[in-house]
Amino acid sequence: MTQVKRSSDCGNSPKSRMVEDIAVALETRDTDFLLKILDPDSVWNHSGGTITTAEATLDQVGRLDIPAEVAVDRVMSHGKVGAVNGTSGEQRFCHVIEFTSVKCNRVRRIESYCG
Repeated sequence: MTQVKRSSDCGNSPKSRMVEDIAVALETRDTDFLLKILDPDSVWNHSGGTITTAEATLDQVGRLDIPAEVAVDRVMSHGKVGAVNGTSGEQRFCHVIEFTSVKCNRVRRIESYCG
């Protein structure tokens, strides 16, 4: 199981907490959580290319190695968009997440950067 260190940025912001939860789910390969929040027509742009359905995203995430540690550095949200960065194993990541509405309960698009 992956050890997760969360950011202190989400204390009073449910939207930021949701953004962090999504990033943690991506990094820990939690496809059960992602299944609940990805819009069926969601798009995921990542280093391996562009994926244009929730089903294909879940398939790709499920194939990735599970890191021993994930540490979230910063989280922010505004309107229908949020961003989170940190480390997954020895690799840095940043995910920019766009929701379908300001309720922030369904993901329309994820832009992922790592290095």
